[in-house]
Amino acid sequence: MRRVVAHELLRRAAELYPDAEVVDPAGRTTYAEAYQNAQRLATALARRGVGPGTVVGVLGVNDRRFFELHFALSMLGAVIHPLNFRLPPADLAYTVEHAGDDWIFAWAGFAPLKEALGPRVGHWVWLEEGPVPEGELGYRALLSEGRPETPDLARRVEETDPYTIFYTTGTTGRPKGMRYRHRDILLASLAILHHLALHPGGAHADAGDVFLPLIPFFHIHAWGAAFFVPYLGAKLVLSGRGGPEEQLALIRREGVTWMNMVPTQLHLLLEAAGDAPLPLKVLTGGSPLPRGLARRAWQRGIRFGLIYGGSDQLATAISTVPPGVDPESEEAREALATWLLPVPFAQVRVLGEDGRPVPRDGKTLGEVVADLPWLPPEGYHKDPEKSRLAYREEGFRSGDLAVVREDGRFFVVDREKDAIKSGGEWIPSAVLEAVLSEHPGVAQVAVLAMPDERWGERPLAVVQPAKGAGLDEAELLSHLERAAAEGRIARYWIPDRFVFVEAIPLTSAGKLHKAALRQQLGLGKG
Repeated sequence: MRRVVAHELLRRAAELYPDAEVVDPAGRTTYAEAYQNAQRLATALARRGVGPGTVVGVLGVNDRRFFELHFALSMLGAVIHPLNFRLPPADLAYTVEHAGDDWIFAWAGFAPLKEALGPRVGHWVWLEEGPVPEGELGYRALLSEGRPETPDLARRVEETDPYTIFYTTGTTGRPKGMRYRHRDILLASLAILHHLALHPGGAHADAGDVFLPLIPFFHIHAWGAAFFVPYLGAKLVLSGRGGPEEQLALIRREGVTWMNMVPTQLHLLLEAAGDAPLPLKVLTGGSPLPRGLARRAWQRGIRFGLIYGGSDQLATAISTVPPGVDPESEEAREALATWLLPVPFAQVRVLGEDGRPVPRDGKTLGEVVADLPWLPPEGYHKDPEKSRLAYREEGFRSGDLAVVREDGRFFVVDREKDAIKSGGEWIPSAVLEAVLSEHPGVAQVAVLAMPDERWGERPLAVVQPAKGAGLDEAELLSHLERAAAEGRIARYWIPDRFVFVEAIPLTSAGKLHKAALRQQLGLGKG
């Protein structure tokens, strides 16, 4: 009987779509060749003692070798740990030790990290296909050791066996780990694809698309793209360590039609493209999509969808075009940047402080609670106390504040820890950021809570001006006053203070690093 296990996806792709390509800046292969490489890797690693439960870290960029490892390790019942190389070295070392990594596959560019991570790890393999340091093991050597056959261990891998572990970005303390089974990560990944295929939206996906995921494999396996693209049998393009200019070259050379990325990556890609049109479908998320950025992308030919989820809950919801709305209209663009529809099998409720669902009036705030069939069975790995707080009988308590409409679509307006409680009323920082981002002189903006003796908290706006923009507080105040007059924000939401900076720090996932900003400015709420 067939099981829901990761290596079955690549076996199927190799059988049904053998000539479909997997491309990166160093070259190209096919699904048939990738599957044979995965078999060789698996048989070689099995002889070296890798087997069920062995935790294998991968410290690499999105390329063909990392892609093949997803399936080779699956054949052995091993646990793949995509390492977040953007974490501070101390946090990265913590995740390696906490997960129990016994092997690490690493790109040579990360060699400086070996000293910090090496003592914790029994085996180190270099991902380069060329020469490796004398006496050390390389990816190409492992391939030559192996045989193009599926190891016996593969037949014993069950869908309820652990397959992957990854970690939060750790912006509010040590990173938290989540260990997912084969069925969890595959059901969540396929739910993303099926939602995109079934519902009208800017990030519609099908087998005719050419996929280039910019989300790194260390973040939920590129939001599931490592699995749902071979499931489709579609061409997969991987960007390696290339920046926006190299990504643009890949887009044009390979005929890319579909991408995923966080809003900061979208901003950089638009800057790199200049005035050239970019007729792409983009799935974005990880942080709110500023309205100004959404408008600029739409004007350049990009059609997008917004995904909501995270490492500790996986896929939860994706924006769609509501019934009866012209998909090319401004109304559609606004809906795609805000209103989310739960993916298949997901139940999402917005609960008030009394634990009951808030009215479906599109304006009453509550916390998003997601009941999903792929939540990690143990909660946070080796952390029962934090697990009890977040993973409840009713589902995952996200800490996100949202409003919900009559049709069940919901809009995440802020993180509870980022929202501002002023005079007993919530001020959603993300909504203010969205309005401020519409000003052409604003490149990035973060709204924070600052202590206030009278109101408890008041908004402070940290603004990174666009290149060459002559921007001052009076101009932004005027912009916000107009938004208030139009009824888009409440007048009491307007920040009491503005701070202008050269650059706003970002987290390892490319999100605004509000914790770092608070620390720099001496504000509370960690």
